[in-house]
Amino acid sequence: MTLHAFWGPKRPLSTQSSCVLPSERQSINLIEPLSSSVEQASDSEQAVLHQSVCPPHSLSFPIDWGMLRRHDGTVLKGIQYRIRDKRTVGGRVKVSWIYSYGAELEHSNDKYFLCAECHIKKRYFSQLFAAESTTAAIQHLVEFHKVKRPSVAANEDDGIEPSSPAEAFQLVMAFNEDEYKQKLIDWVIQLRLSYREVTDEATVELLTYGKPSLARLLPSHHSTLSQWVRSSLEARLPLVIGLVQSALSNINLSIDGWRAHNRREYVAVCGHFVDGNGHPRTLLLGFPRRRGGHTGDDLAALVKPVILQYSIGEKLGSFVMDNAADNGKCLEALQRSFVSIDPEADRIRCIGHIVILVVKALLFGEGVSAWEKRVLEASEEQRFWSVKGKGVVGKLHNLVSYINGNDARREVLRARMRVTKTSDGKLFVGVLLKDGGIRWNATYYMIERALKCRPAIDLYQAQWKSPDKDDKHRNDFLTEADWHELELFYTLLQPFERLTKRLQGRADGEGNEGGQGSVWQVLYAMDFLLTKLESVKEEIDNVTVGSDGALPPHYSRGVLAAWSKINTYYELTDQSPIYRMAIALHPAYQFEYFREKWWRREEWIKTAEKELTAYYDRFAAITVATEHVDQGETSRSSSPTLDDEFDAWGHTTDRPHRGKRRKVETEWEMWMKQVPSREDMNVKNPLAWWVERRHVWPVLSKLALNIFSTPAMSAEPERVFSDGSELITDKRNGLGDDTVEAEMIQKNWITTGIFRGVATPRDLYKLPDQA
Repeated sequence: MTLHAFWGPKRPLSTQSSCVLPSERQSINLIEPLSSSVEQASDSEQAVLHQSVCPPHSLSFPIDWGMLRRHDGTVLKGIQYRIRDKRTVGGRVKVSWIYSYGAELEHSNDKYFLCAECHIKKRYFSQLFAAESTTAAIQHLVEFHKVKRPSVAANEDDGIEPSSPAEAFQLVMAFNEDEYKQKLIDWVIQLRLSYREVTDEATVELLTYGKPSLARLLPSHHSTLSQWVRSSLEARLPLVIGLVQSALSNINLSIDGWRAHNRREYVAVCGHFVDGNGHPRTLLLGFPRRRGGHTGDDLAALVKPVILQYSIGEKLGSFVMDNAADNGKCLEALQRSFVSIDPEADRIRCIGHIVILVVKALLFGEGVSAWEKRVLEASEEQRFWSVKGKGVVGKLHNLVSYINGNDARREVLRARMRVTKTSDGKLFVGVLLKDGGIRWNATYYMIERALKCRPAIDLYQAQWKSPDKDDKHRNDFLTEADWHELELFYTLLQPFERLTKRLQGRADGEGNEGGQGSVWQVLYAMDFLLTKLESVKEEIDNVTVGSDGALPPHYSRGVLAAWSKINTYYELTDQSPIYRMAIALHPAYQFEYFREKWWRREEWIKTAEKELTAYYDRFAAITVATEHVDQGETSRSSSPTLDDEFDAWGHTTDRPHRGKRRKVETEWEMWMKQVPSREDMNVKNPLAWWVERRHVWPVLSKLALNIFSTPAMSAEPERVFSDGSELITDKRNGLGDDTVEAEMIQKNWITTGIFRGVATPRDLYKLPDQA
């Protein structure tokens, strides 16, 4: 009989068989003939029985009998499971391994193999094969499903019977040793597993359970696994380098430093760019150990090798860093190696850091940095009296510290909470929050929780009795005036807290490309916060000190200090045109934003327009020059043909022939004349908007991709440091610096999913006896 696949067009479903699990299969009497169990049944009943009862040697899965057709589309009416003769059941005749992947059927004395995977996934054109010989079915499984014919030894070693089509395919799929080792490494990296735990005898026993042959693939010593982690980074690096170099945008870097639990210091260098497919990317590019000082030159010495490793010296964009003066020195040092860097224009000051400085000035007044340093170095007693002098927020800090100081006082407050309701009328039993630590908005949350629990705190204060003669804590109890001032602080801090959350978001989030956490929001946020502070400042200026409507003195001083601080950093944005260009290129705002928001400052509008025009002209000149070089290099490879010359002969040139020469507008000049349409004003993802219009605005879109892939703050390094605290622990504080960097970088890359579908390197991870 010839071997060919039967297929037919997809038609409405008919009667389906129920899914029969191995444990539910009808038992077969090996002594009595199968026919005896159904001898009283009619012919039609036997057909239904044969269709619905799967024999033990076939794989059980739901079958749509109406979709079993010949190659010409004819339905195979009466096709059923093939029930083998009793003389072959349990005898020496072996059942082919193909029936672990499908069912054995028969129709009019012809045998067929039905592929379970194809039938379940409704690939009806390749599901049914004539099976007088198993050659066609084997060829289908090997070539189409990549199934490797199992050896006898493998069958004996496994000793596992597949219970479903999916499991059957998984059990006998071709085993890739290199891929197994890569998955082991990624498992270790993602879960931050200790190398000693992974190579421990108990772990190896678990990983090889039921498959002892796997033991030969597992490292027996932690040092081998450490080497594999480093080798994995080396193997993956060329792929990421290619991804970075093929970017449509410049490579923007966010850089920050961190001290780990083991007192070692590291620097995170994160790259932000638009890849070749127009998708924004954020990747950790380097995590070097900082061994030297903290000067700008020291930092540049750590960042420079990362830039060279990825060969992005000519594609560098903006640098997002905090406001430390040494960061400016770092860019000046890098400029000596990479001349395209402009230390002032390319520096983006982290808006999150600016917001925190403004908030601290609001809460504690000017000179807060020096005062904060003294507090951190002071004893508990000294800290109490130092914070006490910082107004109502200092009083609240001391009160919270006192109540949370031991469990007895916390329980007393909880008891008060159980008999009172919160300020919004609900029952809440918990703890007070204390400011400090690494949370940027910790003071805001401390005030918020205190206001929420005010009834319980008032009751606690009213019933409090001093445990000794020292009554100093009573001076920190909050009065009605204190609560009023805390409410003022809370109201004014709300926009700061909301903006911090929005600005630390990733600009590469799906559906949010350049929408949140992008540099365009920096000036926008500062304008918004300035408006909030100036409205309170006007109220302070218009009310006489000491009058009934006067605001609390400490609150008033804080507002003035915060207004002064944010103005200082607002003026620093003049050093980089990127802040203004980011808003001007946002399709929802454009340059119209400045005409509307700065209408009282006409000179500001004129200056911004002049500077942005000059910035665009410089960028366009560089872009055009680069394209000419690329075109020149391409044209050298081939000489122009006669057809090319003929086609080009009719093109116009820039020479004026008659009349006045026509002025050609630049893309920027055309963009400046536009006013946001109603549709444009609803754009939330400016980066995606510009990616779609790259051919309409070829030069301006390149500038837009550079800008909208730049983050507003150095939040990504902070995320990296948070992840690093899970790697460097008390139990793992002796990891080598190169191993730490290899783990940190790969964990970041794996999380982004850039290796999906990438082939695993072969023969890379060798055991000591294989090297």
